[in-house]
Amino acid sequence: MREKCLGDIYEELEQNYNTTFVMYRFKEELHGEKIVEFITEIRKVLLPEYFSCKKISLNKVNQIQEKIELLMRLTSNEDSFVQNNALDFIKKLPKLRELILQDIESAFVKDPAARSTEEIAIAYPGIFAVMVQRIAHELNKLGYYLLARLLSEHAHSKTGIDIHPGASIGHSFFMDHGTGIVIGETTEIGNHVTIYQGVTLGAFSFQQDESGNVIKGLKRHPTIEDDVTIYAGATILGGETIVGRKSIIGGNVWLTESVPENSKVISKFQTKILY
Repeated sequence: MREKCLGDIYEELEQNYNTTFVMYRFKEELHGEKIVEFITEIRKVLLPEYFSCKKISLNKVNQIQEKIELLMRLTSNEDSFVQNNALDFIKKLPKLRELILQDIESAFVKDPAARSTEEIAIAYPGIFAVMVQRIAHELNKLGYYLLARLLSEHAHSKTGIDIHPGASIGHSFFMDHGTGIVIGETTEIGNHVTIYQGVTLGAFSFQQDESGNVIKGLKRHPTIEDDVTIYAGATILGGETIVGRKSIIGGNVWLTESVPENSKVISKFQTKILY
């Protein structure tokens, strides 16, 4: 009896599962290449002054629309509304550009090491990660959950920053250094928030139904209000946890309850150096 080849395995999967159309299409058509190509091209449209030229032609925008429409078709069973959804996404580009430029400006203002906005746009991993997340977030809202995750996971693999497409992030968001940051699906982040490396905005626990299955769709991750700064290694958990505006959360803090605005939270094990 001959060994089963990969094609045989795929065929059996198709017979047993209705969702393996995705697996088939990814096998050759996606495989990451189209995701990377799309991010590369849309970055030229969103930030032409840094990645292409001073002016974007209508033809370039049409090309982006074609690419996103293709990706939508590759990752969804619902083909009937793809063209309209792709157009809806294209209409979001001016707002996305505005948000990303505000993120870049925030990084320039807050990081004393930054010499130019060009350096930030091209070289800062946090800017790349939040740019991709903002794109993925719009696709997530349109119902293209798998495509949104593929985009965000590419950014995750490239930067070490893991932001779920479902997270809601206000303007002027800055992740300094960035490596190791994790932001969960139902996180809500306000405006002018700064987060340092190794921060986790996660779930404290998962509610279960009578059968012991995790209940999906609940608010599991914290809310971070405007002008909050969270230092390296802090962990903030829970859907009911709210960090009030203008608060400072110190490094390595473990926080599972809300704090009012203008709070300063530090670890009780923080070392004190006396001179």
